[in-house]
Amino acid sequence: MNKNILKITSLLILILFSQVVFASGSRVGTAAAPELLIPMGARNVSLGCSDIANVTGTDAIYWNPAGLSYIKQAEATFSYLKYFADMNVAYIATGIKMGQLGAVGISIQSLNIGKIKVTTIEAPEGTGQEITPDYLTAGLTYSKKLTNKVAFGSNAKIISENIGNMSATAFAIDLGLQYHTEFGLDFGITMKNIGTDMKFDGPEIEFNSDIPFANPNATTRKTKLDMASNELPTSMNMGLAYTRKFSDAVAASCYGQYSKNTLDMDRMNLGGEVNLNNLLFLRAGYIYNIYPEDWEWDKDAQFNFSYGLGLNLMVSGTKVYFDYAFRPMELFDANQYFSISVGF
Repeated sequence: MNKNILKITSLLILILFSQVVFASGSRVGTAAAPELLIPMGARNVSLGCSDIANVTGTDAIYWNPAGLSYIKQAEATFSYLKYFADMNVAYIATGIKMGQLGAVGISIQSLNIGKIKVTTIEAPEGTGQEITPDYLTAGLTYSKKLTNKVAFGSNAKIISENIGNMSATAFAIDLGLQYHTEFGLDFGITMKNIGTDMKFDGPEIEFNSDIPFANPNATTRKTKLDMASNELPTSMNMGLAYTRKFSDAVAASCYGQYSKNTLDMDRMNLGGEVNLNNLLFLRAGYIYNIYPEDWEWDKDAQFNFSYGLGLNLMVSGTKVYFDYAFRPMELFDANQYFSISVGF
């Protein structure tokens, strides 16, 4: 009876949050913290970002925190992305099993967009100064198996952005649930980036202004602009996964995910994976934008197909996983992901 209550409670929590966040329906607008939308981990990117149903280990921290509960003892993952326009993203995640208490993990994502020249109205070609924007997201994860088939997990994240003397901070949570069956069919649901709005503040929006009708020789007063705030890119995602074993050496998996976004169009993500002797993995994926004709600004989607492979090795008694993903872009050079995971 207690197990059934835990299942129902977990599902109701996710449904409740989805009703609160998506009550106003689909909208389009400017989202804060776009770095949250950069997918992390080569494996799932090569699958078209489609696996939230049975992703496990430290990979699950980004995709579905419920999957972290399936780590054996401890695991660490490092992922590097060569993004477009000379931008780079580094991501590190670690997790550890805490026995009956569940599993905990931490993650850090850093987006580096390089140096930018400072320009003004008086110096449109540059003042000679440069700024280096800093985008950092740090998270704490907790995950636990509620039964032998159901797992629940959550992330608590702090998002920090610094551009010159301006900065903005937000807090967010992710929620995830996985249900695994004995016949190879798995189900997953997540709610991502539920949190506070972001608003930049700092000395760059302060300036001296004259007081109306005051003596021309009077001192000026300090005026501060009121910056607009923007919402985080919240999404609700539901996914299925099915795995079939053809022999001791060959297995295949297919994945599907539907994403409902608050500030973007909805999407279907599809992926497939072939497992050869649990050593070599071949992967491909596709992202399908739902009703793109309704969004004039995004008819030409940047991402559709993706490809990749993985290699599982045992090095001195330690499991080492190498993953690579190649994701072409419509207008820029392709994204290339490199990930390495170590399991203890």
